[in-house]
Amino acid sequence: MHLPNSLRPVLALALVLSPSALSQSAGAPWDGLTLFHPLMSTTTYLIDNSGSVAHTWPGAYRPGSSVYLLDDQTLLRTTRMTGPGGAPAGIQLVAWDGTLQWDYHDANPDVVRHHDVEILPNGNILTIAYQHITIAEAIQAGRNPTLLNGDVFSPDSILEIQPNGPTGGTIVWEWHVLDHVVQDFDSGSDNFGVVGDHAELIDINFPQNVVSDGDWNHMNGLDYNAELDQIILSAHHQNELWIIDHSTTTAEAAGHTGGNSGRGGDLLYRWGNPQAYRAGTVADRKLFGQHNTQWIADGAPGAGNILVFNNGNGRPAGDFSTVDEIVPPVEAQGVYAYTPGTAYGPTSLFWTYEATVPTSFYSSFISGAQRLPNGNTLVCSGQQGWFFEVTSIGDIVWEYNNTFTGTGNNVVFRAERYQLCMPPASYCLTAPNSVGSGALIGWTGSASYSSNDLTLNATGSSTSMPGLFYFGDQQLQTPFGDGVRCVGGNVFRLPVVFTDAGGQASYSLDLGNPLLPTSVIQSGATWEFQFWYRDPAFGGAGFNFSDALEVTFCN
Repeated sequence: MHLPNSLRPVLALALVLSPSALSQSAGAPWDGLTLFHPLMSTTTYLIDNSGSVAHTWPGAYRPGSSVYLLDDQTLLRTTRMTGPGGAPAGIQLVAWDGTLQWDYHDANPDVVRHHDVEILPNGNILTIAYQHITIAEAIQAGRNPTLLNGDVFSPDSILEIQPNGPTGGTIVWEWHVLDHVVQDFDSGSDNFGVVGDHAELIDINFPQNVVSDGDWNHMNGLDYNAELDQIILSAHHQNELWIIDHSTTTAEAAGHTGGNSGRGGDLLYRWGNPQAYRAGTVADRKLFGQHNTQWIADGAPGAGNILVFNNGNGRPAGDFSTVDEIVPPVEAQGVYAYTPGTAYGPTSLFWTYEATVPTSFYSSFISGAQRLPNGNTLVCSGQQGWFFEVTSIGDIVWEYNNTFTGTGNNVVFRAERYQLCMPPASYCLTAPNSVGSGALIGWTGSASYSSNDLTLNATGSSTSMPGLFYFGDQQLQTPFGDGVRCVGGNVFRLPVVFTDAGGQASYSLDLGNPLLPTSVIQSGATWEFQFWYRDPAFGGAGFNFSDALEVTFCN
């Protein structure tokens, strides 16, 4: 992300959970660190697959509700003091060492953000927020008065906030449900039309129930697709997922034209409950109080498909949860296939996880799921604070129960797993060799095993010399009476490099390369890197070598 790097080694804390909190079955869980924030706690936790705490971020507030770890190990955290529906007090960016980098509170009391946030590639942050309107305004918009209660009606909106300074933020883009509604209740009110003819609009009188605190949509999740420049939303009370165009201006997002889609802010796609747009019956409903609708990320099996935690509230077969995957009917330029008057496809799931005894897996609220790069799926059954990793054939290979806030208070909104590797904490011996040649300078690149994330740099005593990078799991001093040589029980020779005209050389080590020895990428493995090159000072084929760099990997 476009935020300052603050990469630091993982702090291995002494706290280890009791065996009852964790179990691991035969199989291959994806190795990584799991991030979560219990809803009754003010601390965010990062644990490894053994259940040990790798890091914590204490805070002053409970979450409101999601937390994420960014590419540079900065924590993106929502915070909450009071309010319905997970309403937060603010949004924070917290460095690895706990330094509060950004602590945003909207100055407008009518803007009540809730549930979820999403960081964009440009560093801006999307958030869900209520748009409060009066009862009179709701009736003018076409809401049936008998379906109103209290003083306000609160359709949802999406805001894009550009961080500004340590506490400031500017709303640079916004989208509002209320700009895209239709109703057939009152021809004398706004937005009157034939609901069944407008699948791109939202029936302001569906579902036909009285909502508390004006919370009509109760959106509980959002995700962003950079390739399509689209946003997916989880509309809990409609039991649907919606996709909208983010490429619009704010003015276009309020209308029905513009953007890559040419449709402004109207819905591009919806799925889960065709009753909402008069294109199906109760038998056609697919979603039941769902959470965490998302596109499966690149690099994971099913990339581009949609994954959702289907809570199962009111499911005809009984109350039980599933994790469902669908293949959306997306065509070129992000257009979704649709036949007017029918339900959006698909009609069947691509993949689903359901417990062998269905009712043994049920979370009536919150919760989420994440497709992992190895094809497994991490599931957070939030009501119980129960996380488990399940294979594509339904085998549970890892599970964990949150115990940080005690029995009965261990609920967790969502859990996310990350694979991290931090820079080395120190160099090995750095005594200069006989000719005083340069040393490995350090790290460049990202902190992820998904790409070339370690670049070794060296400076030669002469220019345009051939050389090699070596690394080994031991170090021996004074192999030729001077310097440090990184060799030992396991030694690997990396491809030949040449110093350039300025005497510089580099090599990028692809830590995600499947041909790399598995011992290298094991958590806790320590290796010594060194640059060797032919040096005229040694005569003929004599080698000189740089000082050594000690690296301890973690994943």
